[in-house]
Formats: sequence, structure tokens, C-alpha cells
Amino acid sequence: MKIVELKGTCDASGDLVLTATESTIGYVEKIVMDYDDGDTGADIVVTNTDGTAVTAVMTLANLGVADATYMPRALGNKATDGAAFTNAGFKIFVTGKMNAVIANGGTSKNFRFIVTLSDQI
Repeated sequence: MKIVELKGTCDASGDLVLTATESTIGYVEKIVMDYDDGDTGADIVVTNTDGTAVTAVMTLANLGVADATYMPRALGNKATDGAAFTNAGFKIFVTGKMNAVIANGGTSKNFRFIVTLSDQI
């Protein structure tokens, strides 16, 4: 297991961009969000970038103020026609630096994310 922590304080516009200090590789097991003192209505996008491509991990809109744990998954595709499955989720594989972008988080409000990665599918 590998743990990546992203934390910071929003600017005067209520925005914040967090980027991990080091690259990681693995499957996203879960993301724990410590909402700390953020305002109601924050929008959050968690991604991963390897320098050339961005992998979408999770998008949340108009959040309340409660801490939460998420287990983001991607839908697989059928081999026969490429259509998405609707009942089978797979862990998201990431390589590179984890990122979180917060909008409408509140002036000088704090956010913290703990991303757990594993090497297990």
C-alpha cells in the first residue's frame, strides 16, 4: 500500500490546486476527504498526471461539509462491442502525480485528501 497526502488552504477566491510532491504508481483503493473547515458547495476534481496524460479519478460537485471516504471505480468495456458495463467497476490505475482541484471551497478554508494506492487489481 502507498499513501499520498494532499492538503492545503484555499485562496481568497475559495480555490485551491494540490499536487503531490512525488510520482506514484498503482490502483486507487480509496480517497479519504477531510473537509476540515471548507464551505458548503465546494466542487472537487481529483486527477492523476504522468506529464503527458491526465487520468480522471473522481469528480464531486456541491459538497456539504462532512468528511467522507470514496472508492472511485471505472466502468469496464465489453470486448464484443466496446459498450460500457453498467454493473462492474474496476479500480483506476494511475501513474504519476496525484492532483486535487477545489473550487468554491471558501476563503482561507482547509482541505486534506489521503489517497490509498495498492498494487492489487
